[in-house]
Amino acid sequence: MMLTLLISGPKQPKNDIDVPLIDDLKSLWNGIRGVYDAHIGEYFTLRGVLLWTINDFSAYGNLSGCVVKGYKANKICDNDTPSHRFKNGHKIYYIRHRKWLPINHPCRRHRAAFNGKPEYGTPPKPLIGEEVL
Repeated sequence: MMLTLLISGPKQPKNDIDVPLIDDLKSLWNGIRGVYDAHIGEYFTLRGVLLWTINDFSAYGNLSGCVVKGYKANKICDNDTPSHRFKNGHKIYYIRHRKWLPINHPCRRHRAAFNGKPEYGTPPKPLIGEEVL
């Protein structure tokens, strides 16, 4: 089964696009009793769960409640994200992205093309288990 949700127009729910979906998922998680299985010939309790969502980055922020713009917008790095604001503008930029390159990659040592410093850092450890939540 595929559940699709397209929201557009002047009556869209702004940042609360998932509220009706969450309400329905809560009722499905508790189960719908008395659903008939014609193949077996018995009644059972039907339960539902949301496996994944496919969305753009701004919708990810709305659905997860995470900050996705401004300072500290990278949830993978979280507080280890060095972000700076351009002197003559309002844009924020991020440095130290070279830490994801292999240790012996030549771009790690290339100073002039980046922030004038070599990169010695390592990428953050992936979140596991309950750390994700």
